[in-house]
Amino acid sequence: MHHDILETIVGAIFLGILAQVLAGRYKLPAILPLLLFGMAAGPSGLELVDPSALGHGLEVIIHLGVAVILFEGGLSLDPRQLKQVSVPVRNLLTLGTAITGVGAASLARYLTDISWETAALFGAIVTVTGPTVIAPLLRHMVAPKKVRTILVTEGLMIDAIGAVLAYFVLLWTERSGLGLRSLVTDLLALGATGAILGFAAGSLAVLVIRYRHMSDELRNLVTLALLLGGYLIAESQAPQSGILASVVMGLTVSAAETTNLSELKSFKGQLTVLLISVLFILLSGQLDLGTVRNLGTGGLLVVAGLIFLVRPLSVFLSIPPRHLDLKQRILLAFTAPRGIVAAAVASLSAIQLRTAGKGDEAAVLEGLVYLVIVVTCTWATIMSGLLPRWLGYVGDPTRRRVILVGASPLASALARSFGAEGWTPVVVDSVPSKLAPFRGEKIQTISGDAREAMTYEHASVERDSHVLALTPNDELNLLIAELVREEFSVEHPVVVLHRPSAEFGQLRRAWIDLLSHGQFDLRRWNRLLEAGSASVETVELASEGKQQAFMSMLRESPESIVLLCRWNRGRPSFEEPGVGPVEIGRATALCTAEIRPKLEALVLAEAVDSLSPPVEV
Repeated sequence: MHHDILETIVGAIFLGILAQVLAGRYKLPAILPLLLFGMAAGPSGLELVDPSALGHGLEVIIHLGVAVILFEGGLSLDPRQLKQVSVPVRNLLTLGTAITGVGAASLARYLTDISWETAALFGAIVTVTGPTVIAPLLRHMVAPKKVRTILVTEGLMIDAIGAVLAYFVLLWTERSGLGLRSLVTDLLALGATGAILGFAAGSLAVLVIRYRHMSDELRNLVTLALLLGGYLIAESQAPQSGILASVVMGLTVSAAETTNLSELKSFKGQLTVLLISVLFILLSGQLDLGTVRNLGTGGLLVVAGLIFLVRPLSVFLSIPPRHLDLKQRILLAFTAPRGIVAAAVASLSAIQLRTAGKGDEAAVLEGLVYLVIVVTCTWATIMSGLLPRWLGYVGDPTRRRVILVGASPLASALARSFGAEGWTPVVVDSVPSKLAPFRGEKIQTISGDAREAMTYEHASVERDSHVLALTPNDELNLLIAELVREEFSVEHPVVVLHRPSAEFGQLRRAWIDLLSHGQFDLRRWNRLLEAGSASVETVELASEGKQQAFMSMLRESPESIVLLCRWNRGRPSFEEPGVGPVEIGRATALCTAEIRPKLEALVLAEAVDSLSPPVEV
């Protein structure tokens, strides 16, 4: 028995992490390879893992895993962003939840052979969406900030609501004589318990985080202990209130605006990835694939009804046009993948149904929920790439934004250069007087603290924006890069570093691009630009010979010319050119007045016979 338990846990961890690696490599929601690996490795497949060997321990893992996942989701929400989408989110969580629950239950009842009680339970479970599947989608999806905020907020809040709804449906089916008054009383007790204990645990966590005489590692572990303790106490007072307490605790910590949350978020993020990986392998591993196949056409019609009828109806009835335009509502209507909470609640509900002697209903419920998870995640993944293109978001010129942090002569030259290429430059600085010259040139400016996320909100930073940190402070530039990556999913922020470490780009910050691909003397170049002794030039390098000659010029005269970016299909790329065939084509360079004639001669030359720079004309 011990060997089976060890084999199952180690196998789940190994397969879960492997699925995460593959998902990251091919830019897929991790849930798809996790479900595939779990079903293939379970008793219905290769029998590499056996979730039943864990016994009641599986239920414990599910409960604690969901608590950590929902806490991490609450921690990632910005209360300031919630105010901007409060009405759409409120309507989706009330009217939208009712439409989804009733619509899903009706589809399940009339298209499959299950009772109204089990259909109602299915409807409650699939009201959830889930930040664990939406967040990875949004990393690769071009969408307005408001839509992204609504999706993440709805996913987090609806997870707790759906779990509570499923609990009350089970309570109703087990105690058929339960009156409305008793249900309302239980609901109020659950809500009050979860809210009070979640706020109390969150307040204690804030005190711990702000306590300076404790290492970051110990702060993280104490916060985890508070989370699990708060969950346990809440569950002992009112079943299912622990889920609500976890969400409230995360929101409380996030709303406290504590400055040193990055270590906690990183720790909880890693723990969440591990728990999601293990849970999905275990939960999908115990699924009876025969039951899923037996659902047949009826099961597929239920899922199709959820995607094409219930979800769009929920969105369009919940959100009036004055809050979101038609394109934004279409994007919301077709982005509703189900995730780990749906799988966990379905498994826990199936366990209770089997205990009540309803094994067949439990099998159909599990099979139907997992079919919904697989199909909705696959659909959302496909649509995350197609819908933004069809709706015009990918090619929208207003989204082509370059954020230049730090007003300087270099920022001015880059702003003019990017503006000439059809991009919208936005210059950010904390000193309003430094921004006056930019406003005179009709360049958009934002006055604000570069260390605050709200500054970039005002600059309309989104996932596909380019952010260049051009301040004289290396530490501030790295902080800006981490901030926009964490808060806005900007994949490759660009920084100026005066003294980059030797291992930079190989260890912790391989996702950051360096302007000019190495050490950059910002003060010197700013002096030269201000004196008119340097300029930013964009050049066409049509032939391979010209490209190689340009690269040779960069190598031989690093003090006189540096490559800032290359252009590929109208988009700037700040990555360093590879060591293979040179493919620059079009480049923007910063060069001194002395070398500018050589650059112009190179561009104008009909042919380049030598790999060395052309002689000065």
